[in-house]
Amino acid sequence: MSNLDQTDRTHLSEVVMNIFNDWQISSEEQLTLLGLPEGTRPRELVRFRNGTPLPNDDAVLERARHLLGIQHSLQLVFPLNHKMPSFWLKHRNRTLKGVPMQIMLDDGLNGMQRVWRSLDCTQNWA
Repeated sequence: MSNLDQTDRTHLSEVVMNIFNDWQISSEEQLTLLGLPEGTRPRELVRFRNGTPLPNDDAVLERARHLLGIQHSLQLVFPLNHKMPSFWLKHRNRTLKGVPMQIMLDDGLNGMQRVWRSLDCTQNWA
């Protein structure tokens, strides 16, 4: 994904920030999910909301891709209730044997892959 230009990364940052708003998660959780460097201050998130592009970093962009995929899958699973994705992410899931948000926070990209695979069977084909 590092072939994204500044305009694409700016749009991506806005979309990811909207996802975080929908999920109603804390700034610290947002920073962790994006995999931003230790010591990154929460005010950096405000910059992303206001048009600063995501860093041109493969790891951050890969995490953003997973966040988009997870949100898209949640919207497909819960098309009539826009509050359900946040609820689903924050409550224990029998299939995952844990809370999806906590799995993503604790296990990083691997946790995101695990959550996405549980929502979207096509992820298992890769």
